Amino acid sequence: MKYMNSLNGLFTNYLAWIVIVVAAVALTLPDSLLWASPYTALFLQIVMFTMGLTMKVSDFAAVFKKPWLVLLVFVMQFGFMPVSAFLLAKAFSLPPEIALGLILVGAVPGGTSSNVITYLANGDVPLSITATSISTLLAPIFTPLVFMFYGGEYLDISFWSMFQSIVQVVLIPIVLGLVINSLFHNHVKKVEGTLPTLSSVAVLLVLGGTVAINQESLIHTGALVFLVVFLHNMSGYAVGYIVGKLIRTNKATTRAMALETGIQNTGLAASLALTHFTPTTALAGAAGTIVHTLFGTIYANLCRKKDIKKAEEVSVPNSLESAS
Repeated sequence: MKYMNSLNGLFTNYLAWIVIVVAAVALTLPDSLLWASPYTALFLQIVMFTMGLTMKVSDFAAVFKKPWLVLLVFVMQFGFMPVSAFLLAKAFSLPPEIALGLILVGAVPGGTSSNVITYLANGDVPLSITATSISTLLAPIFTPLVFMFYGGEYLDISFWSMFQSIVQVVLIPIVLGLVINSLFHNHVKKVEGTLPTLSSVAVLLVLGGTVAINQESLIHTGALVFLVVFLHNMSGYAVGYIVGKLIRTNKATTRAMALETGIQNTGLAASLALTHFTPTTALAGAAGTIVHTLFGTIYANLCRKKDIKKAEEVSVPNSLESAS
């Protein structure tokens, strides 16, 4: 267990750098990770299953405690993020396949990594977990609907085929994990220390396989893809932060709202793109995994440093008063 805790700590503290290393290996030595590309859906099922294993029915009590905040995050995720992606695709005159990939990133639910990054940023973790869970469970309906609405301009999209894919990749594994945890909680508790590492490895394999199969395309169009994905990610942070300030939530809640809006399930976007479209459509998902993790971690570090600095500023006057 001590070994697993060390591994979990490694992924938590250095996830952004591990993501960059895996992406670099996939770009320079694509054959080493090309084998993973046909199994992206399976790896995502593992991620969703581990998510379900960590969930309890009581966790959703937070929905009733802060229903309007969860609803607000949901609206920003499935309302603003697809619009932002569509407008960026138009502004940069993206080729249809890349535009579809970006819109797909905007149409998927919040990413599970947002929960870890919210924790690192001293954000409202219960809100983050609840918002991610709700958006993920409702993704089979809302992701195809939103994607059809904005992506239909580029290509005819089948709602039912995408609905079935998301049910198989997302909903069934989560519900299965939730049921197993409810029935065999004591047994699950014995292995829960392995779940963060297992989930992280699965996400990295999705990234590696997607980047490897798109190596040539990333080399030729990578700069543009990374730019629009970065702008899309930052637009989510901005709207989440602004809305949080407008409704005068506390600092922790505002940070959670910004992260939940900005960080999307890019692994799901890449998997859906590979299943239903072309590897080129998966480019935005692959780039998003790198961008969202890297800049999410940077944002979290900045938040923690700001909190430490503020705490030090408060402690200095208090210590002076005590001395006097």
